[in-house]
Amino acid sequence: MSVQAKQVAVLIPYFQREPGILRNTLGSVLAQQGFDDYQIIVVDDGSPAPAREELEALGAEQERIILVEQPNAGPGAARNTALATLPADTPYVAFLDSDDALHPSYLADAVHALDQGYDLFFGNSQRADIEDTRFEWRSGPGATLETASHTVIDPDRNLYAFQGDFFDFIVYRSNIIGPSTMMYRQAIAPDIRYNEQVYNGQDRIFKLMLCQQVGPVAFSTRCYAQEGKGINIFDSAGWGSERSLSFTASYIEMCKVVLNQIPLNERQRAHVKAHLAQTRYNFTASLLHQARQRTGIDWKAVAKTLRHDPGTWIGFLPNVARILLRKAQSA
Repeated sequence: MSVQAKQVAVLIPYFQREPGILRNTLGSVLAQQGFDDYQIIVVDDGSPAPAREELEALGAEQERIILVEQPNAGPGAARNTALATLPADTPYVAFLDSDDALHPSYLADAVHALDQGYDLFFGNSQRADIEDTRFEWRSGPGATLETASHTVIDPDRNLYAFQGDFFDFIVYRSNIIGPSTMMYRQAIAPDIRYNEQVYNGQDRIFKLMLCQQVGPVAFSTRCYAQEGKGINIFDSAGWGSERSLSFTASYIEMCKVVLNQIPLNERQRAHVKAHLAQTRYNFTASLLHQARQRTGIDWKAVAKTLRHDPGTWIGFLPNVARILLRKAQSA
């Protein structure tokens, strides 16, 4: 496929069961103001609601959109297909989830920042049914984004230059960057790809790998995206749900990938190890909860986790004891 490069490529992995969701997301991109040198690459990952039908309703606006269709392989594979379709000389890359909606100024503001020599731009966003924006989410010491600690670039756009070690910051606060409010300079990491084996948490691995490569970083406190609830892995895997086991199992795998594949200093490794230990505890607690409630247990996820992660197996009985002790203390 021959694709002519634009200044920005917006990459959208797509899998939804409800018609109209993608059309609304694409509409938010097509409604961008103050910037029009962009193209959209949609990868239909075997979606039950076909992307082709969504695009037909857009009329002439379809000319901006490149559609790639593939059998279902997961969101990481769909994003990697989009990256492979991307022209090598595209200056800037952005991702957009297929159920999110962008603020009309997003592309113009992000390009304005990157054009000044920054390698990465990120903005604020808000998830459905959560009152606080991502910048306001609770964080540990040293992981709060205080604007007073950073340099104002453009007050009209609420745009700042990040001061400090950005990779270190992201190790502790990767969730401050939403899936749809990050744009980066392709030349700094042209070969970076998503880990297709880690279903949940692959975004975090990608952000960590990318942020190891970036130089200057800019951010804006503006809320640039409303994150939807089409098919959302996180929202469908709440505590006690049938998917919570597979969700925590995948996060165990994610932590191990970070520890094994991403260079970290001693303090950063300790933080990720603590996250891994807590996730193993959560896995055990979720398993006990579902067994007690007699809900459907994903035994395949249980077997895979115990087989591939000795730490979960070794810590199983100690974690059971901790859970029972906490329950007795709260009774």
